[in-house]
Amino acid sequence: MAALLRFLRSLEHTLLAGVMLVMVLMYSGSIAVREIAPPYARYVVWVDEATRYLMVWLVFLALGIALERGRQIAMTSYLEMMPSRVQFVLRKIIDLTGLLFSLYITWVGIEMTMIIANTGQRSPTLGISTAYLYLALPAGFALLALRYALSLAGVIDRWSNSTHEGAV
Repeated sequence: MAALLRFLRSLEHTLLAGVMLVMVLMYSGSIAVREIAPPYARYVVWVDEATRYLMVWLVFLALGIALERGRQIAMTSYLEMMPSRVQFVLRKIIDLTGLLFSLYITWVGIEMTMIIANTGQRSPTLGISTAYLYLALPAGFALLALRYALSLAGVIDRWSNSTHEGAV
């Protein structure tokens, strides 16, 4: 299980870094073309839409990593005042609730993506199906559900501050 989790983390980090790099390169190239060769700017109008789509994917794919590192918004001051046994039970309830919610959003996202795919809706400049954009929602929440499940099972400790030191 540890090897699989290590592989998942590595894959996510590589994918997110790659998407960010592609976004920076595309946008920088677009700016360079617009400033250096304005007559050719019409050939890079698609870059704005592509980077917006990539940003949506970037945000949703990072949900699981953010949860595991404790980078999500959390109000823990009241929880930390409780006895350790109560904290443990409440954290498991929180993980279970998060897991169920994430699975629900994954399911709704799949349904929504299928509806959009069936309409044939296409993006204005790229001309690709907008279902690819909507697919980011179930993909991201499926990764989030996986992290909640791993936390619920005790495979990862997303509650410990010591595991998050030095994390970006």
